[in-house]
Amino acid sequence: MKAKLIVFSDYICPFCFFALRRVERLREEDKIEVEWKNYELHPYIPPNGAPKHFLGKAYMDIVEQSIKKIAEIENVELKSTPFIPNSHLALEASEFAKDKGVFESFHKMVFEAYFLEGKDIGKKDILLSIAGKLKLDTEELSNALDNHLYHTRLEEVLREKILYGIIGTPTFIMGKTKLVGLQEYSTLKELITQIKGR
Repeated sequence: MKAKLIVFSDYICPFCFFALRRVERLREEDKIEVEWKNYELHPYIPPNGAPKHFLGKAYMDIVEQSIKKIAEIENVELKSTPFIPNSHLALEASEFAKDKGVFESFHKMVFEAYFLEGKDIGKKDILLSIAGKLKLDTEELSNALDNHLYHTRLEEVLREKILYGIIGTPTFIMGKTKLVGLQEYSTLKELITQIKGR
């Protein structure tokens, strides 16, 4: 039986960035099917982004301390930025990439643009640049973003969020099991082993 892993994530969630790395490793080793759900975690962030303390200084201090430890363990150098983008356009662009068959590459490149390169992924020109590298029709994508043609897809994910009882990102769902927050690779591996053994 081929296991299917559903992951709710957002591009501005640092824990989701590391979740992607662990899921990629799982796919290589176990050939599982993965479905990413583009869940807008902080829709109230202004369209042009906001300083990090917008989400609360104490909260962000805790998040950044946790992420720093994970980055050191995984030997990843994160690009520190003073801002948090609004991820809505990036999530819509990701849905466009799904329709064009290049979701996985686009998905990874958006995460890396923000966390490794410090780019503002809330800006359309950044997203169009990523799309261009993947040979996507940037004019078509620009039109889709200007007219929010994929907004309804994000609304569908919000309805699924209620159905699954999602309270944060990343959230991993496999079968009837739901794991909230960044999971150790070994935990995800064990879950897949259990599902496949049924």
